[in-house]
Amino acid sequence: MFTSRSSDTSGLSDAGFTGLEAAIVLIAFVVVASVFAFVVLQAGFFSAQQGQSVVHQGVGQAGSSCMVTGNVYGISKSHNYIESIIIPVRLTAGGEPIDMTTVSVRIVGPRHKGLLTQSEPLVTRAPKSGFWSIQEQLNSDCDLLLEAGEECFLNIAPQTLTDCAPYGSFVVEIKPAG
Repeated sequence: MFTSRSSDTSGLSDAGFTGLEAAIVLIAFVVVASVFAFVVLQAGFFSAQQGQSVVHQGVGQAGSSCMVTGNVYGISKSHNYIESIIIPVRLTAGGEPIDMTTVSVRIVGPRHKGLLTQSEPLVTRAPKSGFWSIQEQLNSDCDLLLEAGEECFLNIAPQTLTDCAPYGSFVVEIKPAG
């Protein structure tokens, strides 16, 4: 008996289409995986850039700081409380110049905390109670910008004096604007 195979080609072509379909599905999986990998990498790059930006901002803020350069004096006309605090400050090493008109001064104690107001004018020898001023400037070029090599003496007159009594404790916070 003789049978012709020319009419029975459907088995071969179905197997070929099944392989082609499997290849298309495999390519689709590879494309989807590569798109997913691209999205994950982009999110990682974006996160790294944001982290770098935060680090640069932190360095910029830390770059503009001041430090106490000598003795801090408390002045009292009576023996009941400190009426005025004299603090000499200058820039930290390598620090950026500080605009003294943007500095905030705060006194914090166990019974009180309060932000003091800048005196008008800012450069004056004796501020009113609740105010702070620049009492004196050394090596200054007569502006209100604290620059390298310059020193200024802050005169701080606390308004609430309960924490500024003998044996009291308080902290003076001098914070440049950042």
